[in-house]
Amino acid sequence: MATLKTISLTLKESSCRSGARVDASALSLDLLAELSETQLADVVLSSVDGPTGLGELFQIGIQTRLGDQTQLSDFESQNRLVLRGDLRRFDNLCRFTRSGTTIVHGSVGEDFAQTQYGGSILVDGSVGSRALADKRGGLCVIGGDASDALGCPMPGKLQGIQGGDTIILGSLGHRACERMRRGIVCVAGDIGEHLAHQWIAGTILGLQQIGANWASQMRRGSLILRSYPNACCGATLSKQRPLELSYLPILWKYLRGLLAQVAADDLLSELFRSKCTELAGAIPSGSDVYRSIGDRECQGQGEVLVVKS
Repeated sequence: MATLKTISLTLKESSCRSGARVDASALSLDLLAELSETQLADVVLSSVDGPTGLGELFQIGIQTRLGDQTQLSDFESQNRLVLRGDLRRFDNLCRFTRSGTTIVHGSVGEDFAQTQYGGSILVDGSVGSRALADKRGGLCVIGGDASDALGCPMPGKLQGIQGGDTIILGSLGHRACERMRRGIVCVAGDIGEHLAHQWIAGTILGLQQIGANWASQMRRGSLILRSYPNACCGATLSKQRPLELSYLPILWKYLRGLLAQVAADDLLSELFRSKCTELAGAIPSGSDVYRSIGDRECQGQGEVLVVKS
């Protein structure tokens, strides 16, 4: 049995009065897991007001427990970072996360969880623009809304999301999943305009409405919808044809399993957990779809799948 650690960082009320944006790149479980409470207090975050020690901004607590780290599917068998407070002025939180479980009680700022490699990140709130840019793996569940450019490529890069699972229990902003290469994105609420521009591959499940110009210049990938969008498509698609896809029930089961696992975590709010349960019930169950192919303007072989009700 390994000794596992839970690090708790609660934003102090005095810290909430400042409107200065903070570069929180250092607030990642992988960077903090081996530090003592004193060392955590000395971690320096930069802002326009100058460098500030973590102990000046947060109340810090550490708890240890015994657990089996080989059970990676169980959130309780990993090191944990728990953040509490209104963190909307904290940018670059959870950057380069590779392992463990990070739980955020509150909304976060811009550039959240850039280049996530692994681990699980659960946000009981909303996230700012450019969240999950360059995502490579791991699980991220966002309980509120996600702003524009989720999963976008990093500057100078040609690929956006490259792996992992992303579940958004609220709505998703504009220009999400640009140049997505791999992975699964599931959105419970509405999706903004220009979804998945220049899509390379991967799977997106949208359960509500989608804004205009979706899937423009898609090469591959699977966009799965409850109903065909009213908004203008950005791609030239083939005529819809009925089809049975045997892999879809496997995908539905996989997503429900992720949501059930999150909903069982008692460190999350009751509202967050109920949203997970509600989304699990809204996920389709059948394998029959109407399928169209595109973007034919660029000889793309992506597919739009509308689930038969």
